[in-house]
Amino acid sequence: MDPIAWYYQRRSLNAMVQNNWKEAERFLLKQIAHQGYSMGLHYNLALIYLGQERKKEAYETLLACVDTYGESLRLCRMLGDIQYMTGERIEAVRWYTSALADNPNEKETKLITARLLVLADENRYHQVLENQKSVEQARALLEKEPEQALGLYLRVVEDDPTHVEALNNLGTLYLDVLHDARKAESYFTQVLELVDSSAAARNLAKARIQKS
Repeated sequence: MDPIAWYYQRRSLNAMVQNNWKEAERFLLKQIAHQGYSMGLHYNLALIYLGQERKKEAYETLLACVDTYGESLRLCRMLGDIQYMTGERIEAVRWYTSALADNPNEKETKLITARLLVLADENRYHQVLENQKSVEQARALLEKEPEQALGLYLRVVEDDPTHVEALNNLGTLYLDVLHDARKAESYFTQVLELVDSSAAARNLAKARIQKS
C-alpha cells in the first residue's frame, strides 16, 4: 500500500461525503499527481466538478475517460445525466441508450427508462428544462413559504417523475410541515425506487411510524 496515495484518497473521499468540493478536488488532484490517472479517479473528479456545478468540465473529464477506457454503464449513465440537465437532448438519448444496454440494476433501469420517455417528447423535455427555475425558487421558499414551495415541486415532478430532489423535498414537506405521513411515505418511496438514499430511507421509516 502506498501511504501517501491512501492519505490523499481518504482526505478527498471524506471531503466528498461532506460536500466540501474544493477540498475534495485539492486532495484528488494531489492523488492524481502522485500516482497518475485511473478510471475511478477520472470518475471521482467528474463528480467533484458536478458538485461545484462545473458541468462542462465534468463532461469533458468523462469523455476523456471513455476515450481511454471505453464505454461502461457508470460512465454512460453520468454522461447522460449531464446532458439531460444541460439541455442536450440528442446526446442524452445517446448516452442513456448505451447505459441501458449495459445491464443496469432495477433502479437505474427505471430512472433511465423514465428519462428516455421524457426525452422522446421534445415539448415535455423543454418544459422539464424550464422547470429548473421552479426548483431554484422552491429551494429559496422551502423554509419561509413551504406551501408555495410545495406547489412548485408538484409541478416539477408532474413533468419529470425522476427529479429526485423535488420528490424528496415533497416528502419532507408532507412529513414535517403538512403532517400527512401517507403522502410523505409515497414520495420517499418514489425516491428509493430511483436511487439509494439513507436520508430518504430514514424519513420513510419515520413516515410509516407516524402513519401507523
